[in-house]
Amino acid sequence: MNSSRYPVLKVLLPYIFGIILGYFLPINNINLLYCIIGLFFFSIISILFRRKRNFLLQKVTTWGLLFSFGIAGFLSVSFHFHKKTEILDMEQLTQKQVWMAEILETPKEREKSYKVVSKLYKLHEPSCWITKKVVLYFQKDSIIENWNVGEKVMVNTQLSFIEPPKNPFQFDYKKFMKMRGIYCTGYVGKQCWIKPEIKQIVSIKRYASYLQRFLSEKLKEAGLTGAEYSVTAGILLGDDDTIEPELKASYAATGVSHILSVSGMHVGIIYMILNFLLKPLGKSRKSHYIKSLILMASVWFYVNITGLSPPAVRSGAMFTFVIVGQLLQRPTNMLQSLFTSLFILLIINPVLLFDVGFELSYLAMFGIVIYQKLMTAWLQPKTKFSKYLWEMVTVSVAAQLTTSPIAIYYFGQFPNYFLLTNLCVVSLSTVMMITGVATLAVSFNSFLSNAIGFVLGIEVKFMNSIILFIEQLPGALTTNISVNFIQVLLLYALIICFNIFQKNSRKQLVFCTAIILNLFFCMHSIDIARKKAHVEVINYEISKCATFQFCCHGKGLIFSDSIHNEFDKRYQFSIKNHDNKKRVNNLFLKLDEDFENSFLCKKGNYIFFQNTIYVLEKNRFNPNIVKLVVYDHEFTDGSAYKLH
Repeated sequence: MNSSRYPVLKVLLPYIFGIILGYFLPINNINLLYCIIGLFFFSIISILFRRKRNFLLQKVTTWGLLFSFGIAGFLSVSFHFHKKTEILDMEQLTQKQVWMAEILETPKEREKSYKVVSKLYKLHEPSCWITKKVVLYFQKDSIIENWNVGEKVMVNTQLSFIEPPKNPFQFDYKKFMKMRGIYCTGYVGKQCWIKPEIKQIVSIKRYASYLQRFLSEKLKEAGLTGAEYSVTAGILLGDDDTIEPELKASYAATGVSHILSVSGMHVGIIYMILNFLLKPLGKSRKSHYIKSLILMASVWFYVNITGLSPPAVRSGAMFTFVIVGQLLQRPTNMLQSLFTSLFILLIINPVLLFDVGFELSYLAMFGIVIYQKLMTAWLQPKTKFSKYLWEMVTVSVAAQLTTSPIAIYYFGQFPNYFLLTNLCVVSLSTVMMITGVATLAVSFNSFLSNAIGFVLGIEVKFMNSIILFIEQLPGALTTNISVNFIQVLLLYALIICFNIFQKNSRKQLVFCTAIILNLFFCMHSIDIARKKAHVEVINYEISKCATFQFCCHGKGLIFSDSIHNEFDKRYQFSIKNHDNKKRVNNLFLKLDEDFENSFLCKKGNYIFFQNTIYVLEKNRFNPNIVKLVVYDHEFTDGSAYKLH
């Protein structure tokens, strides 16, 4: 890849490096002073010697420019992620008081409440925001479901800061919400809110939220219900909150979870449909301008009603460059468009770089753009169907190639039949989207809408049945895969080497591949040896559940009063990540069950493990509460202390 063809890459790389540095290095006065001095120093050099042709000065100026973008990335993420956004002190914050809440996102229904992301400010001090965002949980009420973005509600609530994870390697919900600018939560009962009559401010986001809800209702009126409705709403409108967790897990296990959220494929299909319908407008220069404006407006309109998700915004930006390139009659460089859209989005929100969906979306697109053509040249099919089939195969493999390392790092699993699933489901989802657009387009006619909606429901049922069938095939999913961050970098180095050397120097490719693979498997062997040698006792903090784990040489015993298999949601949320990272294979036992093997012996409430006696201690006032304490032989009175 020739970097001279992609000028934005020269500033994008130092900007990304600065973001990463700012993420791991909290800002303080010294760091800020160094950044300002460095930026000022290189700015002076660039101004004084901008017309000099001296080679050294030109290099200094170039490096000064790169350094400036690195500092810009560092400062942007530092101020965004590490700054203290709470205006009130903790004592005042935790007091129950009345706030005015402005709704920022459409209310999401939960089992016993509605989750509403809002802004809060004092009633008589609208400029005194407590944070950028808070999450309010409203007690269930049918009225709340109809609230729109931008509306205001007066609430009486007590806020609390989101707590960090209590168990090792548990999903860090506090960090996840902090990246979205959310630090606090609060619960609002039925009698603790009033919706005042306030004139609503017109905004694009509010109108988009209303339109998304309006179109969702049209899908219901067309006869779609249950899983058919939720999948259609997720694929077509980006509203995937109603999809059952089990169905989401099935899509993830087969490697097509990207279909359930709006991405480049969905925006591309909308662009393809509109481009086909507007084909008559491309005959003259003036009509071509009108066509381009309609295409851009329609693409961004669709991106807006799908919730402005990062993949949809990225796709909207990329197709904007494509449309402008066609309008100016210039060849469009897809890779340059990707780099530019990535740079723009990171300037707007640098923390997106650490969003898993954002990472997977861009890596998939880079894989398709860079490797798909290269793979297509390996085979030259003769028929149209075989060409289409081969293109589908290369697109799926290219996207999987660049996303697999980071996906394994985050989720510890790999869908073995991803190619089969993509070949079946991606084509079907394209047909389903076209049918869905047709359903909405004729929604004014109930007969046509119900007829097309009936066909749409059959398509979605068929797609779901394919997903469930492939998920149940033997060896459909490889789980408990553990790689560290250095191994992920080595895998990407291998992928990059394949792109660099496969055309020019096969010997260098073989040499680099051998070195990288040796380093990878050496680290893998060391990692396995280190993790299997670890001995650990964990007292898990899980709501209304007593759970204790004893780990020794890669084997684990979980004693619990209610978690008895790995499919339990509490295990998936609180324990699974730890077992994946530490390569622990568990045996599940009941809390009152006696057990004995080579490294542990349990009799009644006493457990002997690694030359230490542990005791299951019940609370005398509440027998359902059980704590694990360790008996210290140094104490002659037989007292015990809590396990840390």
